[in-house]
Amino acid sequence: MNLAQILLKPVMTEKTVSQEVQNKYSFIVHEDATKVDVKNAMMELYGVKVAKVNILHGLPKFRLGKGRKPMQKRAANRRAIITLKAGEKLDLAKTTKTSKSKAAAASN
Repeated sequence: MNLAQILLKPVMTEKTVSQEVQNKYSFIVHEDATKVDVKNAMMELYGVKVAKVNILHGLPKFRLGKGRKPMQKRAANRRAIITLKAGEKLDLAKTTKTSKSKAAAASN
């Protein structure tokens, strides 16, 4: 598996942003990625040293649709909480869509 395919996107919620003080960052990862794959991808793509990786499985959420058939409301996902070593820093604000769109608007 390619390293760029392992880390799909960062999770930017109120809880995950508050955990950045503790050097913990959350990413949506590929379904088949292991902890070692996630650690190697972080080290190669972002150039930071990883202390620990925890992986969570988010289950899909269903609701009943027409004819009482289950419809998928939220897709299943896999999230990794990555703890960096002391002194390491990662700036996720540069990788979000809003900063990309602001940079594109500023250049025009």
